[in-house]
Amino acid sequence: MNLDKYLVVSGVPGVHKLVTSRADGVIIEDRKEGRTRFVSARQGQVTPLATVAIYTNADDGEGTVPLVEVFEKMYDQHEAIPPADVNASSPDLRAYFTQILPDHDQDRVHINDIKKCIKWFNFMLQNGILEEAKREAEAQKAEEAEAGKDEKTAKAAKAGAGLDILKPGGGTKHTTAARKPAKSATKATGATKAATKSKNKV
Repeated sequence: MNLDKYLVVSGVPGVHKLVTSRADGVIIEDRKEGRTRFVSARQGQVTPLATVAIYTNADDGEGTVPLVEVFEKMYDQHEAIPPADVNASSPDLRAYFTQILPDHDQDRVHINDIKKCIKWFNFMLQNGILEEAKREAEAQKAEEAEAGKDEKTAKAAKAGAGLDILKPGGGTKHTTAARKPAKSATKATGATKAATKSKNKV
């Protein structure tokens, strides 16, 4: 799941997709109103969801889990463990979130934080944003894998660029960037001698 392009804006309900940033604000794809709109930096605080994390009970007291991982857990379990109603009691909300993230820090993760998570998740689920975010993550992985293949191919081509290649009829064709010129030259000399002997026999 990739949440890099998704954000929330204080005072603007829902979760929105970033279209572009400007010095004085952002242009977003407002899924609630079904239109693209400009949000001034003065209008409200813009928070990218990819920057949000949940406190956990780490040994050093500084542990966090990215919100994207929490949403993935909620999504994977939303049929077996539906999100709690945001108007449910505090114990019920805490109990639900404990099922999703057992080691969350109950002293620093407040009930209002849990409500925000549930509201954002429900909005994204109902508007197809979670599925969209999953497809974008898969596409990104595919691009990275393809880029890795291209890099390996380029390295292999570069590694083979320094070989001396025996040409038909004798002689060698030398390409640049040989890492081991002495060894390559020895092979080329031997091959040339073999070609010369063969010619003399004829």
